[in-house]
Amino acid sequence: MHAGVSSWLSRIRSSASVPSDTIGRTTTCCATNRAPKSQRHATASAAGVGHRGRVVRETRETKDGGPLAKSVISRAIVNSKLLEVQPTSSSRARRTMIVAALISFIARPAHAQEYARLDLSGFIEVGGEADRFLRVLQDAGLVPLTPWSIQPFAPTQAKKLRAAALHPWRARFDATNGAANASDGAHLLRPEARLIGNSAFPFQVGAGPTWAGRGLTGEAQLGGSASWNLAYAQVAPLVFAAQNLAFPLAPNGQTGNLRFADPRFPQNIDAPQRFGNQAYSRLDPGSSSLFFDKYGAVVGATTAPQSWGPAQDYPLVLGPSAGGFPTVFLGTSTPLNLWLFRLHTRLVYSRLSQSSFSPLDTGNTERLGSGIVGTIEPRGLPGLEIGGARFIHNLWPGNGISFSSEFGRPLSSGNILSHASNLLTENQVASIFARWALPAAKAEFYGEMYREDFPGQFHQSLSLVEKPDDLSAFTLGFQRILIASDRLYRVIRGEIVNSQVSHQERETRGFNIPLPPYIHAIETQGHTVDGLILGSPEAYGGAAWRLGIDDYSPVGRRSISLERSMRFDWLPTGATTDTTKSLVHPDVIYALRLELLRFHGNADWRATVIPMIDLNRNLVAGSNVFNLAAGFTFHGWF
Repeated sequence: MHAGVSSWLSRIRSSASVPSDTIGRTTTCCATNRAPKSQRHATASAAGVGHRGRVVRETRETKDGGPLAKSVISRAIVNSKLLEVQPTSSSRARRTMIVAALISFIARPAHAQEYARLDLSGFIEVGGEADRFLRVLQDAGLVPLTPWSIQPFAPTQAKKLRAAALHPWRARFDATNGAANASDGAHLLRPEARLIGNSAFPFQVGAGPTWAGRGLTGEAQLGGSASWNLAYAQVAPLVFAAQNLAFPLAPNGQTGNLRFADPRFPQNIDAPQRFGNQAYSRLDPGSSSLFFDKYGAVVGATTAPQSWGPAQDYPLVLGPSAGGFPTVFLGTSTPLNLWLFRLHTRLVYSRLSQSSFSPLDTGNTERLGSGIVGTIEPRGLPGLEIGGARFIHNLWPGNGISFSSEFGRPLSSGNILSHASNLLTENQVASIFARWALPAAKAEFYGEMYREDFPGQFHQSLSLVEKPDDLSAFTLGFQRILIASDRLYRVIRGEIVNSQVSHQERETRGFNIPLPPYIHAIETQGHTVDGLILGSPEAYGGAAWRLGIDDYSPVGRRSISLERSMRFDWLPTGATTDTTKSLVHPDVIYALRLELLRFHGNADWRATVIPMIDLNRNLVAGSNVFNLAAGFTFHGWF
């Protein structure tokens, strides 16, 4: 053995506090076994006890290549005889094994100890496990009261979401940064693999950009994250492939590729029923982001899912159901204190693409998306956030982007104050919202009102004053903690959305052909990206509600929820309606959603089962179709 290597191994053995027969155990575990019973009990309490008395195997001695990690590496190298004299022909294999040993025994334990072990172990994901549980902890008063209506969080804001007391998932969070994962340095993200199945028709299990058709759909995501000083970067591409088996489509009167398009407005929205008649796959940038965050301001770029407004299940302007899209942004990283209120805002500019089944198949198919979202927190009303959002679709400018026409548009009065300034070539959506987190009551309540198209002047036919519910939708929701202890959090939650055409709009918008939100006559892709709705599919002229209970414990989460969604009650073709009766039977889905999340060391898995019945599918009265949707997601390292 080389003298330098021998000396290095000797120093490791002399500094390591774990003898060779304890390799693979933690120091805390071994010391506890040698101590008297009473001392073992005290030591276990200090180390953290897992479910049913299992010791949580987390010690600082595996962090940053400490004594235990070095002893493990030493044992691995010596036992494999990698450093003994070997034939020259095997030197490449030896080097490969050395690298594998270093990755296995250094990179993975350090990753597990320094970063929160939830989701990808990177930035907080919209709708992810960290996002959901941190919101519960805020309702319990364990994390600071900061706005939740602009996501993804800037790193500075995410760092503030550290729990002030014990909770069931404390072993999954980093003690310094909570779930922010924003410490200086670089690390590999926890890889993710997901498998989804639908027995009868497409049903989405989880966020986009993955589209789950009939049959099996597989998804994989991996990448890395790094931060230094004011810069925070994450690269997390995602790939998915859907089997996309055939199922009966609702007739829309179209031919060619458009026969797969939306059943109601195939010429006015890019929301296919099915993505062709073959397997469908896509490579997406995924949750990749770059933040420059300093002095209360943030600028950057992202392709990660975004969420505007307080809704968890049915966001109206932007939500995670479509995945992300290329966006540059600037705004506040944490709320700006203006004494009367705290202001939090973000300005975005995006590039929006379409699917191969869009009604626009020639010419300029790209769109420029621009928008602004902001919240205020009034002084003297802790936990209350009031806000608004505005998002504009426009044709991608062929001659370049100018500040006055494109960059300045989200900040202009636009068509808010004047009917004459309405631009026929753009599609604009907006909402106002509020959320009130009440830690004393361990609850929160929230709502959002959405409106589309130009409001016009005071006495115009579509005046905001005279017809406030024209092309509108609303969401209402609540969340209440029933049990809060360091071993169990039990939460009940509910949310409802409705975008059906109001009875006041039957003359203007039509009674037989009701016009829903998200469609447009000029921007024929509608409020979508890559064939998926940017808000909530249930808000596309339909209605839905969901009521559920979540149990959070040291071993994971279990959830059960009941939900109903009305897909539609009108089709352009009369062949699918019940012509023997004056009443049209709507297409309605009832579903029971069961989820189980379990932690295992550095990994976790989540199983989802959703049995459902679709009543009067495609408006065929009595055509009730059962579908079983199931999903299995794995995060982490084996």
